[in-house]
Amino acid sequence: MSNSNITLTPSGDREVVDQVRATEIVKEWQEIMDGIGEGGVVEKIVLNNKSYTAEAARIIQDFVAKNNLTRTIKDADLSDIIASRMEEEGLEVLKVICDAFGDANLEEVDLSDNAMGSKGITACASVLSGQSTTLKRLSLCNNGLSGASMTEVADVLCEVKNDINIASRLTKIHFYNNMSGDEGCTAFSRIIGSCSASLEDVRFSGTRAGRPGSYRVAQAMDNMGDFIQNVKRWDLADNTFGEEGGEIIAKAFARCPNLEYLNLRDCSLGDEGIAFVCDALAISKCPLKVLDLSGNEITASGAKKVGKLLPLLSKTLVILHIEENEMTSRGVSAIAKGLGVCSLIEEVKLGMNECGNIGGQALCDVADKLSALSKIELDNNMFSEKMVENLTSAFDEALIEMEDNDDEEDPDEDLEDDEDIADLTATMAETSI
Repeated sequence: MSNSNITLTPSGDREVVDQVRATEIVKEWQEIMDGIGEGGVVEKIVLNNKSYTAEAARIIQDFVAKNNLTRTIKDADLSDIIASRMEEEGLEVLKVICDAFGDANLEEVDLSDNAMGSKGITACASVLSGQSTTLKRLSLCNNGLSGASMTEVADVLCEVKNDINIASRLTKIHFYNNMSGDEGCTAFSRIIGSCSASLEDVRFSGTRAGRPGSYRVAQAMDNMGDFIQNVKRWDLADNTFGEEGGEIIAKAFARCPNLEYLNLRDCSLGDEGIAFVCDALAISKCPLKVLDLSGNEITASGAKKVGKLLPLLSKTLVILHIEENEMTSRGVSAIAKGLGVCSLIEEVKLGMNECGNIGGQALCDVADKLSALSKIELDNNMFSEKMVENLTSAFDEALIEMEDNDDEEDPDEDLEDDEDIADLTATMAETSI
């Protein structure tokens, strides 16, 4: 085998790995190990998408020890390894596998998709605390972590040893789809508060956070000061920031000149919160590629702020999601105007926005300018049958089928005399839409 960095991963599809199967797997791995040429090392191990018995876990632990892999492995993907195991055995598997890397020098650990709770965090403690001088990237997604469990995680990451803690070295921290609530927000705020300018990638979403907890997260972000400047990715979907919290997170975003990805879906920001965020992104001059503002009760007023922001992102923006709001045709027209200069845009979602034919016409008018567009979703709006035909003609295969379009109501009746969209109204009259 040529000299290279090797990844060990079990062969085959998803399965329960028992003692016999584990023996087969480590035999395959040993053959790989024996074939490694001079200079080649095993830097990553992937155990996910299998369910291991306790006996299988011990065989893998022995293999790791026998080959002294803790000396070279930097990345351990331990996600989804106990599916279908009873609690007692599942906890044993987690402990055995994690203990195998307790004295390693791991830089990345992924423990996602393992049902944990407080007992699970205890079982995994060795793979976290054991990397006190090296860990940089941590993922704990879809683990069912409660507020108490999140507190335990925070204790491990924030514990100071030799004048430093794990959190201060983190470049990536992902917590998604847990059930930690406001208590979990408090714990996450502690973690963020201990992070440094090394931080680049943050995901804290789908955690059942209420307004008080979300507000604490917002404050922790703002309190990071200039330590926040290197963050490239914020995924904060499904937090309940509200307009007040929106103002605070906006202060943080204004200090993120390297931001490329921002997900604020379902954050209850409202028009005022969206205005704060748009102003902050304009100030930061960040090279944003992905922006999701869906489900924030944005009306035409907020949409106009987004529309004015889009030209400032025209050289970088690739994906815009702003569906499930209340923008109406007036707001969608403002978004369309802003999109007209975004030549790199590849994907747009504007579904479920109470949009009628006037907004549809605005989108048709800029279709030719969106040369990179490969996908646009407009379903659950209120276009006439003729407008659907026009949209289909304008966007061709990029337009996703509109199965739930409501063509029986006209939401634009009160917009006929609106000065902002007078030209669109005239165009529609000429074409008898």
